[in-house]
Amino acid sequence: MKRDLELWRAILIKVEDLPPGRDLSSPLEIDGYEEEVVAEHVKLLEEAGLIEAQMVIAPNWMGVKQVEHYVIFRLLNEGHEFVANAKNPKIWKKFSSSIGNNGGDVSLAVTKGVLTKIALEFFGL
Repeated sequence: MKRDLELWRAILIKVEDLPPGRDLSSPLEIDGYEEEVVAEHVKLLEEAGLIEAQMVIAPNWMGVKQVEHYVIFRLLNEGHEFVANAKNPKIWKKFSSSIGNNGGDVSLAVTKGVLTKIALEFFGL
């Protein structure tokens, strides 16, 4: 499975929209994505330090360990930083175009750097 930054963006925006003290429990429905793919991306976001979440991981019927259930409690500071730039549709469109034109797969550090650079340009800084 490849990391999908569009899905990261969708999940983080949903978490940012949570009222204080509320959480998101699985299954989290994101249009166009299967539940298992969303769950794995929630796990990736938690591992990347963008969200605070609790994961229950268990083997499936084939013995492969996968996310069985999760609860997302909140965005961490790094998550807020990421979504602050990513939620703006104009910035995200330019980011997606830029990344796509240059090969498509980049590290999280490069993703954050490119998003920040585009946001700074967008605001004339």
